[in-house]
Amino acid sequence: MAAKQNNRPVQKPIPPNRPAPVNNTGGKNQPDKKSGLSIVLKLAILLGVIAFLVYANSFKNGYALDDFNTIKENKIVTKGIPAIGEIFATPYRRGWFITTNDLYRPLSLVMFAVEYQLSDSNPMVGHVMNVLLFAGCVIFLFLFLHGFFRQKKIAVAFIAALLFALHPVHTEVVANIKSRDEILCFFFAFLSLNVFIKYVDSGKMKHLLLGCLCFFLSLLSKETVITFLGIVPLIFFFYRKEDKKRSAFITGGVFAMAALFLIIRFSILAAYGANHAADVSFIDNMLGGAPSAASRLATEVGILGRYIKLLIIPYPLICDYSYNAIPFTGFGDPWVLVSLVVYAALAFFGIRGLIKNPGSPFVFVVLFFLASISLFSNIPFLIGTPMAERFLFFASVSFCLAVALAIEKWILKTYNADAPALTSSKVLAIVVPIALIYCGLTVARNNDWLDNLSLFKADINKSPNDSRLAYYYGTELVTVASREGNPAVSKPMIEEGITNLRRSLAIYPEYEGSMSELGNAFFHVNQNDSAEIYDKKALERNPKSPLTLNNLAGVYFVTQRYPLALEICKKSIELNPEYVDAFSNEGLCFLHMGKPDSSLFYLYKAMAINPNFPGTYENFIITYKTLGKPDSASKYQAILNKVRSQVK
Repeated sequence: MAAKQNNRPVQKPIPPNRPAPVNNTGGKNQPDKKSGLSIVLKLAILLGVIAFLVYANSFKNGYALDDFNTIKENKIVTKGIPAIGEIFATPYRRGWFITTNDLYRPLSLVMFAVEYQLSDSNPMVGHVMNVLLFAGCVIFLFLFLHGFFRQKKIAVAFIAALLFALHPVHTEVVANIKSRDEILCFFFAFLSLNVFIKYVDSGKMKHLLLGCLCFFLSLLSKETVITFLGIVPLIFFFYRKEDKKRSAFITGGVFAMAALFLIIRFSILAAYGANHAADVSFIDNMLGGAPSAASRLATEVGILGRYIKLLIIPYPLICDYSYNAIPFTGFGDPWVLVSLVVYAALAFFGIRGLIKNPGSPFVFVVLFFLASISLFSNIPFLIGTPMAERFLFFASVSFCLAVALAIEKWILKTYNADAPALTSSKVLAIVVPIALIYCGLTVARNNDWLDNLSLFKADINKSPNDSRLAYYYGTELVTVASREGNPAVSKPMIEEGITNLRRSLAIYPEYEGSMSELGNAFFHVNQNDSAEIYDKKALERNPKSPLTLNNLAGVYFVTQRYPLALEICKKSIELNPEYVDAFSNEGLCFLHMGKPDSSLFYLYKAMAINPNFPGTYENFIITYKTLGKPDSASKYQAILNKVRSQVK
């Protein structure tokens, strides 16, 4: 009797050199037949929408902090699109002031120039672009983590990216337009990682070249991505190590791009004499003036601990950390000892894990954090500030990923959490409250960044011992009051400004900036004797300050000492040949000295330097009224009104 035939197809054996197909997501990553979108793409879009919405209330904000010197008052950026070539060929700060130690970050300035021209200097465009790019950062972070874990931890990737999108510590980067350099750096850095993973999987040369290009664009955005010279080999030799040859090509490409960038950077900075060692002022970074080497190191360790604290408890958030917001301390300080132990433990865990358990995602978390925060520690070299929340933009990835991995391991108690785990009651009970708290803090902090006055007023109460923050707030009060036409409103503002400037000096008695601004404040309330005293005190500490010299010239002018005022104006112009305010005031001095032709000559010079400076048109009006030419005065009044409306 014949045996019964088996009608099932015979399964062909898998060739020994070809890995068996793996479906770790139970088909959840396959395209949805109705929508045509995979679950990964849906989650990526959701993350982008969340990131966009949580920062949408920043669209109403104006310019704040360094937005003015990088955009609004930057003589190169305000030229618009025609300045793109000049931006690539000059140091970062060239459009604002000349310094012997500068940076090279052209990409964000190029975007600002284009936006400035197309939007007629409307800051809303800059804020919208920041938020859109930040949403892209969140998406690229999610996609990187998804690929990094070989599509096996989609829940971890989503939770980490969600926490990154909502974490309040990122508000300084997203709500401050100037920090576009930070956003672009992250955007292109993680885009490059995603493309490199494609190269590892496909072996296609176009992915390698595109990844290298993206990394180069990240360097052109901000040079701090140089830490990826350590992170990229870590990823592709210890985690995504399927092909050593491809990993070597990726690492070699990244190093080649870094070398190319450094050559370009060096040549451009050297051409402008901006490639020397940095002279960091005490008010910018008080660590340079620490009482002792031990005190400096202990304070730096304590600051590193503050960064971890901000990641865990993101409050209070402050826009400035200068003297004496962070007091000098020693190794007997409990906080310093705790910080030292924590970082020593992280270093030990990371190094030991790299040797004994290099595939552990927690080891990657620790090493990524230490690499990302290292440049901002002030330990190997001083940077421009002791601490800033923007320095956590990259490092916060480690914290968010650590939380997501902890949820997977100890809450879900699994190793490969798939998308359905996101709706687990255990996950929701943890993630939803954190997300709501983060969202509330972020939205509230965005409102603080409305403008300088709003920001400094909010932060001075949280950091009352910060000398520069008190200076910022006092100066802004005086600046806003000077534009206020109602004395009943402006006088109390100036008085409050004087109070804060005095507070700044009480904290740091050698602060020349506060002395100069006090002189300016007293000038606005017609206390010319006090104004002269503080201007001269400031000049004793910094005799080459064009701003203070110009303020003193104003005092001499209103007290009718015109030759002295003219002499001081000339000194200001010698120090800064493009100081528009000094040229404008020089013109007014000549008018009162009976030389109207010279007056108009210097006023036209001032207008040529900066056609958007209101003071020049005010002086034109005075000059033409004095000359008995009301039609010309009316012409410049109309221009003045237009310029003032743009400033507002």
